[in-house]
Amino acid sequence: MVVNKSRCELLREIQAHDFKLYDLQLYLNTHPFDEEALCMYQNLVNATEDLKEEYEEKYGPLTAKAAAGDCEWKWIKNPWPWEGGK
Repeated sequence: MVVNKSRCELLREIQAHDFKLYDLQLYLNTHPFDEEALCMYQNLVNATEDLKEEYEEKYGPLTAKAAAGDCEWKWIKNPWPWEGGK
């Protein structure tokens, strides 16, 4: 079953993953040899990258860094929030 997430839902999921990654980074600063946490971190990194790729394929770049591409500045191609983009 394919679930079609809205732009807002997908963005919130990315934000939640980024928060979890940051939280795990803080934990790993004090527990650098916790193999379970390291494995969780890497799995979460991969899942977050997948979500960001999905978002960028559907809605455009999330960051200016992601906007740089094949001799085209994609950052300004999508509608801005005040132009109806969400």
